[in-house]
Amino acid sequence: MMNKTVHKNLANSIVVIRVVLVFWAIALLSAYDPWSRIFGLVLMMVSALLDWVDGYVANTLKISSRVGGLLDTMGDRITENLLFIFFAYKGIIPLYVPLFYIPRSFVADFIRTLSFSSGLSTFEINTSAWGQMLVASPVSRVVYLVMKISIFFAGGVLLVVQSMNVDMRSIWIRGLQDGIVGCAALTVIFSFLRFIFLVYDSRMILKREFLA
Repeated sequence: MMNKTVHKNLANSIVVIRVVLVFWAIALLSAYDPWSRIFGLVLMMVSALLDWVDGYVANTLKISSRVGGLLDTMGDRITENLLFIFFAYKGIIPLYVPLFYIPRSFVADFIRTLSFSSGLSTFEINTSAWGQMLVASPVSRVVYLVMKISIFFAGGVLLVVQSMNVDMRSIWIRGLQDGIVGCAALTVIFSFLRFIFLVYDSRMILKREFLA
């Protein structure tokens, strides 16, 4: 029992650590010297890696739980919303990205909380074919994660370059900027589709809670 409790606390601690690392990374990426920004970029990527480590530890030690899933989701929401706001503030991604993600995350997590109270874990909500494919499947989750990490990594690289007094009008830098904006737009579209099928698959729970 003691070992299981220790292991569970280890997995939960990883979530806390990666959230703290994102705050630290943002502070360093806001500095003016290149080395601070490089270190901030590294910390941001370490935080993203810990998102995978958290799940790996939970699965390997067989300590996965509904509460752990909610805590992991909370960590995801904090880190991604912070980074979307930060990169929008820096002018690297359009403002509509965090304006979409923040309310979307609140509504999605509200629905997941209702489902949690009904005994369903995070991805057990999605029972439709499209919901399973776009939301719950490992492939869709990996693709979605890679899309977001790509935005954050490329944005961090751009901030590092900006601190090096490089000509920001060069073709490759402008291409990087356009690529970030394009990837952000695709990520918003994909996220919107996932959200639609989350709501659709939760329709019975929502109907029971609001129309009963």
